[in-house]
Amino acid sequence: MNEAIITKVARLAVKTCLRPALHSSRPIATQRLWSSLATRTLVRPRGVCFARCDIRGVPTEIVRTVLNTRDSSRWAVLYLHGGAFIIGSPVSHRSITGRLAKLTGATVFVPDYRLAPEHPFPAAMEDAIACYRGILEQGYRPGQIAVAGDSAGGGLALSLCLRLRIEGLAQPGCAALISPWADLTQTQLAPVANDPLLHEEWLSSGAAAYRGCRSAEHPLISPLYARLDGLPRTLIHAASEEILRNDSKRLAAALRGAGVSVEYFEYPRMWHDFQLYAGLVPDATQSVVEIAHFIQGTLASADARARVSSAGADAILHQGPAAIPRSAVS
Repeated sequence: MNEAIITKVARLAVKTCLRPALHSSRPIATQRLWSSLATRTLVRPRGVCFARCDIRGVPTEIVRTVLNTRDSSRWAVLYLHGGAFIIGSPVSHRSITGRLAKLTGATVFVPDYRLAPEHPFPAAMEDAIACYRGILEQGYRPGQIAVAGDSAGGGLALSLCLRLRIEGLAQPGCAALISPWADLTQTQLAPVANDPLLHEEWLSSGAAAYRGCRSAEHPLISPLYARLDGLPRTLIHAASEEILRNDSKRLAAALRGAGVSVEYFEYPRMWHDFQLYAGLVPDATQSVVEIAHFIQGTLASADARARVSSAGADAILHQGPAAIPRSAVS
């Protein structure tokens, strides 16, 4: 089938099958069921296995290629799924996480973090940082870990990096964000009249459920209100036909202003979270491929720097006492 036709069919499916479910007038249980059924039709890559485990009390899906084992995996990706903090799961995002595992060779950890309104902020944040700590405990260095996420999960990934800075923990090697929801005040939404997926009212209901009694301007709820210096190298992908487009643009500008290395790309004529249609829609596949290359390249560079640093330290240790200047011991 022609690629343009495939894209049009996917857009129509989003607009007619998924968008009606994501409305504040529908019970959240109905939204969760409907979206779960819709995302089960997405294309998962072959040669990838999905397993469940528990990491520091957080139920987590582990995604690896069938040839990959913990011993052969050099890198880890902590992926936080989207869904306005009220819907979504590791299963709903397998079209993305499976491809990231296959393209990077990394082990992808997808926490099934607690959702609002049953579990408002900071529950999702606590689950995310617990999973990050658990990955470190498995032997990965911070520079071998990428943090990624889409929509609400993209905002949560950024908030996780801010929380790590607060706690004095090392930042991950990089962050890869898909249309991150970084401003829950909803005051600067893009003027997009034909967003195929998102309703402003639905986002507002998700924001209210997630923040609970906290202000929407809390820096760990809306990272655009935080001090952003010291965060890892970041990639942001957005779409032209989504009302959250401005969050991505503003975030990219704010990160640059804070001295963070950031790359921003906007896909024309695409909708929010179109990457879920990787394997069907060419631009969706391309976006996930570019994200994987960014993660792989950044973590490989960090590995190389770590090896050089380690080799230098070993050389100093093997010089022996005679190499120590007299002034150093006088």
